[in-house]
Amino acid sequence: MRSAFEDWLRAHGWKILATSCIHSCADIEAWHPDGARLLVEVQADTGADTLGPDLDTAYGRLLRRMDDVPSSRYAMVVPEGAVAAARQVTWRVRQLLRTDLYAVDRAGAVRRIEG
Repeated sequence: MRSAFEDWLRAHGWKILATSCIHSCADIEAWHPDGARLLVEVQADTGADTLGPDLDTAYGRLLRRMDDVPSSRYAMVVPEGAVAAARQVTWRVRQLLRTDLYAVDRAGAVRRIEG
């Protein structure tokens, strides 16, 4: 799932940074030629029993990495089957936190979740 999203980012002009931090890194850090920075948490499919708490943890990791730089954006990437659970953080809250939600299906297709 991570590699599918990285490929999608590259296809949309993003440059993926190599992991250079030792502790508390985002799963993906990318920069766009327009100056935007994107920090991404990728939530793998861990099974229905742990999905809610795992998503809570992933959102928490993103929250800890947030800054007040206007060009910084954030993204949560989930398996297609986890979209409903990930949308429990409402669109309005995600909008205020500059956080986009993406789904990756089993074939590796990526889609941005609106609303």
